[in-house]
Amino acid sequence: MQEQHMADMDASATKALSLQEQDLRGKVALVTGATKGIGRAICLELATRGASILGTYSSPESAHLFDTLSHNVLSLYTTSNSQHDPHPSAPKLVGVAADITSPDAPSIVQKAVLEHFSGNREGDLPGALDILVFNAAVMGLGKMGEGAVTRDFVSSALAGNVQFPVMLMELLVAGKNFRRNSRVVAVSSEGVRARRPDGGAVYAATKAALECLMRKWADELGNRPGMEGTTFNSVSVGFTKTEAYSRIPEGIREQLTVADAAEVAVGNRIGEVEDIAGVVGLIVSEKAGWISGSVVDASGGKAKII
Repeated sequence: MQEQHMADMDASATKALSLQEQDLRGKVALVTGATKGIGRAICLELATRGASILGTYSSPESAHLFDTLSHNVLSLYTTSNSQHDPHPSAPKLVGVAADITSPDAPSIVQKAVLEHFSGNREGDLPGALDILVFNAAVMGLGKMGEGAVTRDFVSSALAGNVQFPVMLMELLVAGKNFRRNSRVVAVSSEGVRARRPDGGAVYAATKAALECLMRKWADELGNRPGMEGTTFNSVSVGFTKTEAYSRIPEGIREQLTVADAAEVAVGNRIGEVEDIAGVVGLIVSEKAGWISGSVVDASGGKAKII
């Protein structure tokens, strides 16, 4: 039933897909958590602008979701003479299974970068990236004092939301896998600053840590030899219609939706995944090269970040 739900989502999204200005043609983007929700929308945003994609997902069982995404994108690039062969300028889309809570995940991802995206441009070092989006996350609610906040609960959140980004960046920087003027973006949460339903303290703390890492990496790596001009920013996401949203019990979901929509400054609604992808798309553009070490609000003005 869940697979059919995802297939239906892909089918409806395909009808709305269209090519955009190809300002990212020739660039390579690594997007974690690429098959669902915000990560999927980000992949579509970047790929329809010409970027090749390496997308990660948590297990091999999700590979078919990335295959469907890839098919939908490449169908937009088919030549007029064939309904099957993509145009030579079509982006390359590759999926890889990598559980972000596993110690092996960073090396699996880097290996995929080296295997599939080496030598895209003359003079490239092995495995050249232009865009990295940390979207995948370990999410979970655990109210304090009720037995949910166990050692395993905390360890999993830290492993996926803090350790994985740190170790992946370590490998990619040491391996000289970033091109100059690259863009690194972390998908964060308004829960870092705003009051949310009880139980989200651990998750919010890991997202706060990730935002801090982005600020520090902006200082440390933004002008590193070979990475000159690289920016590091976070996107603070508000209540958004994702798969997780659909799993909230209907009564609670409706209550949260009404309350959040009333606080949004640009419209009486909560966010769609395309809203978030659009903000990420702005930050990774060439014109965003003077923004680094920042947290960009993606809540429709609900959160005022200064």
